[in-house]
Amino acid sequence: MATRVAGIRRRNIKSANLRGLKTIVRSLLTETRGNHRVQIDPEKGVDFYEKVAHYERELIRSALELTGGRQNRAAKLLNLRNSTLSAKMKQLGIERQI
Repeated sequence: MATRVAGIRRRNIKSANLRGLKTIVRSLLTETRGNHRVQIDPEKGVDFYEKVAHYERELIRSALELTGGRQNRAAKLLNLRNSTLSAKMKQLGIERQI
């Protein structure tokens, strides 16, 4: 019985975390689709990769926050392998939370 209850609680936590992450993703998409468009200077242009890195950084930080810093759970929320998330964190300069 206790094992079943623990399993149900874990599923509910996962579900809540997934809903939270979906909310964050929706707000980021709304921000980019709404009136908040990226201003591009015709003479200077924009650094596409810098902008992409910014959004990746925000998604990863949000997933880590929702999972209490548990990298393996954050990877699952983001539908990434743990090794891919580790590499992205290193690439983006995101410190591993303890």
